[in-house]
Amino acid sequence: MAVPARAILKGMQGSRTLVFAALLLPLFLLACGDGPQEVDSTVVARSPAAGDEASPPSTPGGEPASDATVEASHAAPPSPVAPTATPNADGVYIVPCGDILVPLDKLHRLEEDCEPQGLVLLTGDYAFEQQRVTEDVLPDLLALIEAAAAEGHVIAVVSSYRSFETQRNTFQYHVDEYGLEQASRVSARPGHSEHQLGTTVDFSSAAVGHELVEAFGRTPEGRWLAEHAHEYGFVLSYPEGMEEVTGYIYEPWHFRWVGREVAAEVRASGLTLGQFLLR
Repeated sequence: MAVPARAILKGMQGSRTLVFAALLLPLFLLACGDGPQEVDSTVVARSPAAGDEASPPSTPGGEPASDATVEASHAAPPSPVAPTATPNADGVYIVPCGDILVPLDKLHRLEEDCEPQGLVLLTGDYAFEQQRVTEDVLPDLLALIEAAAAEGHVIAVVSSYRSFETQRNTFQYHVDEYGLEQASRVSARPGHSEHQLGTTVDFSSAAVGHELVEAFGRTPEGRWLAEHAHEYGFVLSYPEGMEEVTGYIYEPWHFRWVGREVAAEVRASGLTLGQFLLR
């Protein structure tokens, strides 16, 4: 199903970083006589990995990337961080802000004020209209687009970072157009969208009018991405025939950056990205 450009609203907003950490300390029972009893300790959740969470988020609308020829980064991203131990009253688990490997699906979401730090603007050579991603994503993203171009495939980013409020408007647009049931298959509720991470992009090409449509997967550009995107740290979040697992229709345009090492592991596992992150 096509996603009209008017559904991708621009309005970026500032936010605070959510600090998340929950730790259950083990209890030690000491017995008299023969010595200590067996100890059973359980970690319910751990604090976010070092990285984006370590410093406050930058103000939206930062300076554009000054050089399109940034070297591709091969550094491995932090390990996944566990969501809250128990769900909220609505049955949804809150995941920490600032970790790129948190699961985001219909049962896991970010807080409303979660905004990634270090958002940078993509240049016109790589994006259809103005798009923003985190600075950590940029080297691999440019390397991917340039590698595709070297093989004759012109690929552009047509959607990238979306704030909680932007996603609220996007989801409501789909509800108004198609009803709640269909909207829930093609669009994420606010807080549940991978685009809020600043590490997720929607690719398209002139072959489909830069629209987000299933036919993109059958274009030379879409097939190249399916075969090579993981080499640059990007994983297709919603593969074909996996709606019962992911909760969303096949989206051959939607790729989430998790770093080259993790992307290779996801591909080798045969799991969807969501399944891999929740192992």
